[in-house]
Amino acid sequence: MSSLGLVLSGGGARGAYQAGVINALAEISRQEGIAYPFSYYTGVSAGAINTAFLTTADNCHIGNATAKLTELWTGISAEQVYVSDIFSLSKGGLQWLMDLSMGGMKKSSPHRSLLETKPLHELIRKNCDFNNIQKNIDAKRFRAVAISALDYFTTSTVTFIQGEDNIPTWTRVRKVGLTEKITADHVIASASIPLLFPPTTVDGRFFGDGSIRNQSPCAPAIYMGARKLIAIGVRKKQDICFASKHVNTHEPPSIARVVSVILNTVMMDGLEADIERLERINLNLQKISASELEHVSVKPIRHLWISPSIDLGEIASMKTENLPPMIRYLLRGLGTLQEASEIASFLLFEKSYSADLIEIGYKDGINVREQVVRLLHDD
Repeated sequence: MSSLGLVLSGGGARGAYQAGVINALAEISRQEGIAYPFSYYTGVSAGAINTAFLTTADNCHIGNATAKLTELWTGISAEQVYVSDIFSLSKGGLQWLMDLSMGGMKKSSPHRSLLETKPLHELIRKNCDFNNIQKNIDAKRFRAVAISALDYFTTSTVTFIQGEDNIPTWTRVRKVGLTEKITADHVIASASIPLLFPPTTVDGRFFGDGSIRNQSPCAPAIYMGARKLIAIGVRKKQDICFASKHVNTHEPPSIARVVSVILNTVMMDGLEADIERLERINLNLQKISASELEHVSVKPIRHLWISPSIDLGEIASMKTENLPPMIRYLLRGLGTLQEASEIASFLLFEKSYSADLIEIGYKDGINVREQVVRLLHDD
């Protein structure tokens, strides 16, 4: 069985880009005569949802699994993910306002998020048969699947693992790997974007988005045994540190700009930093002789990092009119819709946006065909 792992990062509605890349990977795998290219599947946030759709597919053939994932994103709508009517949003906003204005005079409300995500729960439970994960493992179609989420009280990243009996668990600084039977609750917990979506309980503990404080999204696949990785991000690579579009520096940033920066940092910086760390370790290992390498605890990890060739936030800025009316109204209160484009890109669960991202992802995947083929065949 291959030692190749698939790493899927978070990013809300940007997860459609990953579906496009996986479409390309499925096509390349089919051309190479490989039905089950990945031995290890790992995901956080939107990547956890994509991982669930891939690993719960009947038979888990890469073509069948990818078709199931593409069907999700091509038919997606905001109403299938969160409730955005005026009553629900007003209720959440008013409760926040009351909690802040009353201070300690009032017991805080248990409603701690802006959006209600019951539709997402129904979407995952309706489309994912989690019993198929063990069936696919038993049939040797892959070795393990791992979903990561943040424990709000221990502030540790908890990775829930379902796999073969010999798949290891781990305890590291703020990182724990636990053997569990993956369910919809684990996936929803990993995709619970802080403040926007409510925390999710798993085994009596509250969890939030797996991207929070997760600076090592590649680690679970490596810990489980992967020696090769394909990691799919959802943010365009920066050529240099602090690279950004020209902005007006004479005025303080709007709330929309600040929230966009926070979301980017919390949700998407982890993969970039982890890939850079991986490359640095590989470079240092190249300086060690083969005999010495046998006694080193770390091993070289071959990897391919695929990320958007186009800024997905810019695409979102051209489609903000497709957001639910109340979401548009609230975003305008934070700044201009242009400034809120990054926030919109997380919430824009809309067919037109998803179709654009799938197309971009497919092209980006096909453009690295040679690197993919080498990873598929070389062990």
